[in-house]
Amino acid sequence: MQIKANLKIENKYSMTDLIQRAILSFFIIVVLTISNSPVFAKSIEFQREDYLAAKKALDTRQYRTFGKIANTLKDYPLYPYLRYEYLRRNLSKIKDDEIIDFLKRYYDLPVTAGLRKSWLKLLVKRSHWQTFLDNYTPQLDVKMECHQLQARIKTNNNTFLLEDIRTTWLVGKSLPPQCDPAFALLYKSDFMTNELVWKRLRLSIRNDQLNLVNYLSKRLEPKYKALAKIWVQIYQNPYKYTYKPKLENTPIAREILAHGILRLARYDVIKATQRLNELKEQYSFTLSEIAEIERTLAIRAAKNKSNLALQLLDEIDNQHVNKQVFHYRLTTALANEDWLALKKWTTGQAPDIDMELRWSYWHARALEETGELNKAHEIYKKIAKERDYYGFLAADRINITYDMNHYPIPKNREEFSKVASLPAMKRSYEFYKLSMPYPARREWQHALDKMTTYQMQMAAAVASQWGWHNRAIITMHRAKAYDDLVLRFPILFSALLDKYAKKRNIDASWLYGLVRAESAFIEDVSSPAGALGLMQVMPKTGRYMAKYIGLKGFKTSKLRKAETNIPIGSAYMKKMLTDFNGNIVLATAAYNAGPHRVSKWLPKEGCEEPDVWVEKIPFDETRKYVRRVLAFANIYDWRLKLKVKPIKKRMQIIVSKNHNLADSSGCTEINITENKHVY
Repeated sequence: MQIKANLKIENKYSMTDLIQRAILSFFIIVVLTISNSPVFAKSIEFQREDYLAAKKALDTRQYRTFGKIANTLKDYPLYPYLRYEYLRRNLSKIKDDEIIDFLKRYYDLPVTAGLRKSWLKLLVKRSHWQTFLDNYTPQLDVKMECHQLQARIKTNNNTFLLEDIRTTWLVGKSLPPQCDPAFALLYKSDFMTNELVWKRLRLSIRNDQLNLVNYLSKRLEPKYKALAKIWVQIYQNPYKYTYKPKLENTPIAREILAHGILRLARYDVIKATQRLNELKEQYSFTLSEIAEIERTLAIRAAKNKSNLALQLLDEIDNQHVNKQVFHYRLTTALANEDWLALKKWTTGQAPDIDMELRWSYWHARALEETGELNKAHEIYKKIAKERDYYGFLAADRINITYDMNHYPIPKNREEFSKVASLPAMKRSYEFYKLSMPYPARREWQHALDKMTTYQMQMAAAVASQWGWHNRAIITMHRAKAYDDLVLRFPILFSALLDKYAKKRNIDASWLYGLVRAESAFIEDVSSPAGALGLMQVMPKTGRYMAKYIGLKGFKTSKLRKAETNIPIGSAYMKKMLTDFNGNIVLATAAYNAGPHRVSKWLPKEGCEEPDVWVEKIPFDETRKYVRRVLAFANIYDWRLKLKVKPIKKRMQIIVSKNHNLADSSGCTEINITENKHVY
């Protein structure tokens, strides 16, 4: 009876109805063929609704309903995810052939690797070693790597087996028990040599794994076992055991002693320096060995503000200078107002392209301070062409206008369409439209992994067209394509930002620049430290500021919404600005690091030029943040079609807590806003 009833339902239409439906279907096909997006948009909307319905059915284990809906979505970009979710939830019940088919068919799906890994674990549990090997792909998980080695042992697949086991074994940390069967084979082989054990011991002691060092030393020959014992002693008490060591002048002995000096430098730079000078008379350290030690000693001395800092920094050969050494050379010279040392240290080419502008600007400043004005002018003129914090500073030193260097991405419809039509891009777009940001971003990143830098720029243009501006910003950065300022610096949330810039009486471009630096306009973003939303407000700060401005019904979760985040964040900006007497540099630093820290960083007495003070900020993150926000504010002047304000107008002089602002004597002559040297 039930079957007959179903047949009646299925055949309820008359012949006339069927003809009319056929005509209607034909009409729809014709319309879809000749019309543009509106009808298609309606169709895709239905597919999105059905996708969500299928997911809901799967979540509630209504598998029959799920199957019916899923079968109608085979041409929908997210259909593979429905299959994936079904397989993932029923993995232990699915036949291997069905899983293998999915892995082959949808190999390019970002979640496929996770499904493969889960299935491989199941195969290990079932001891299906050959199937495991046939479907294994390289894994980052060392446990899976060791299961792969075990599978090769179980199936007698011995080609390069011992070599691969040795590679897995040779790391400076303990490995999981899943590796033991493979390692047992290695220990019995000729590959397990004294030299191999020593290599791993070296990695382990440098990785502070003393328990592993002690375990490995048992496998060493007597001579090396004695060396390992001495190394452990030096590790534990470097000052005592580096004094007149009874070690031969060999590369191993020098490595042990060099490591000991570096350990000693953590606690006492002066003692470490003295001990190094003593050991250099007894041991013939190579130039590279000495360079590493001297860099570390100099940086430690500078961090601790030791009297030795200037000397140690000066002793480093310029070819061995890295970013850290340059930073501490710069801050030490500025702290001591030693412009001659800074001029010397910045002479020649910067050792790294990423520090070139910083290097050149401060060389010019050193030249200016030591009276070589023409040379300084030429350098300022050169770097003023750059759209950068240092470029803007340089332009202000010689009173010239900024060059924003805006170069839009060349339009290429064919390439644009190719990128937009990539399966991963389509899937990303669908997740974006369904308000599922995590899988949308995951698909987007997966798509970028296979793109050229030019294709990434096209992808950024695609994201911008979608309205997904934060993804355009991030993609342009990844492509190292910095010159399309419309894509990189969008004007978003303008109603709220303009409203609260005016209401708080703060610089609108500064507010836009800070939001761009904090979140790249991602409304619901959260940081590892717990800061939330567009202006990255900490929950505690949010609660305090909500009460401070009389905002009713505040909940931490509301910080993920612009309507709450911007009023609170802008109020906090204003408070920092007020607390630091209208100084944007200090307010920006305080917004990032907190007002208490910034107060501690102020000069103990007198005044300090703002560019000097920024370089001396001890937190690397805050120092870069301040430079970035100030530069972004200039760019947003341009984007908002305002008169571009010179960066010096946003960089007031830095004064000590006790300095009387009304009495500016002794300050104006070093104030960058007064431009000491006019060319």
